[in-house]
Amino acid sequence: MRILRSGRVAGLTMALGATGATILAARRIIPAAETLLSDTGPTMPLPAPKTNAYVDESGRSLVAVTTAPDPAEGVRRAIEVLGGLERLNIAGRRVLIKPDAASGIPAPASTSPGALEAIIQLVQDHGAREVIVGEMAGPPWHDTTARVFRSGLLDVIENNGAHFVDFRYDRWVTVPLGDRARAIKAVSIPQSVYEADVIVGVPVLPPHRPESVAPSLALWSGIVHPRTQVAARAARDRGRAAAETNLAFRPDLLVLDGCSTQRYTTHAGLFLASGDRIALDVCGAAVLAALDRGSPRRGVGLWEQEQIRAAIALGLGAPEPGQVKLVPDPKRADDPLLARWLDDIQRLTGVAAG
Repeated sequence: MRILRSGRVAGLTMALGATGATILAARRIIPAAETLLSDTGPTMPLPAPKTNAYVDESGRSLVAVTTAPDPAEGVRRAIEVLGGLERLNIAGRRVLIKPDAASGIPAPASTSPGALEAIIQLVQDHGAREVIVGEMAGPPWHDTTARVFRSGLLDVIENNGAHFVDFRYDRWVTVPLGDRARAIKAVSIPQSVYEADVIVGVPVLPPHRPESVAPSLALWSGIVHPRTQVAARAARDRGRAAAETNLAFRPDLLVLDGCSTQRYTTHAGLFLASGDRIALDVCGAAVLAALDRGSPRRGVGLWEQEQIRAAIALGLGAPEPGQVKLVPDPKRADDPLLARWLDDIQRLTGVAAG
């Protein structure tokens, strides 16, 4: 048997390694360049303002709070406690659902399959004409479809008759943000988002991103054209720029899939629902702080966090605790875990339960 000398082996290994690195780099650079250079589409007017369908008689934003051992049950209960989907008049309309699945890591780092399935079925039961589930992975070289599949959501989408859209390959439209925008003047978003009649977001508590304290506001980075994302990150006030991208659309309903809290309790996870991005995020941040993950900077209250302050300045939701009301699930009134979460949220946010 002929044996190659060590120097020749090393040279061959280096050559093959360099070739592999070149191929890997090309596989990443080419789709990234294609996405960044893709057409941002026609300019469209800023959508007409929507009112929050989930407010009480005095105009306070409602945040439903419940616990459940099963994500599907938790989502259904949270929506029912909030006031139900009847308030959104879904019948005959196109519904877009945005889960948190960009990482490709299964729940609790992503929206759980049970939570997504429950929402798809609920909107279908209420007569939605079309149900679209959309996502876009972080860096442009990542395969969105593969990540949604790994998180277990693609089977749920296909098995329930919904349509999956990788936003990277959707048509784009560019929306000027108007006078309120200061850090970024226009945002390019998918046409399917712009044309959706009803938008539902399903954020998660971020166990893999403990520095994040605004799960709802952060959820929508997955619908923003990568070129806009680059501009937002390059802005002098990045927190303001990130919040301003939320001006181009308005979610009608947000359901926080808090199944990750099961890691810290013995029985059930926590589920929140609201029509107000700020209200949901402040309450979600309180949960993270209570779990000692993603706690706000020392001496800075939850309402004073950078993204929250920017969102308040832009009018994206309730500006203060007095404009929010917690609605606990009456069917879980005897659950000590629900009582604990309610106590933590009220203590850390100043929001009262009613």
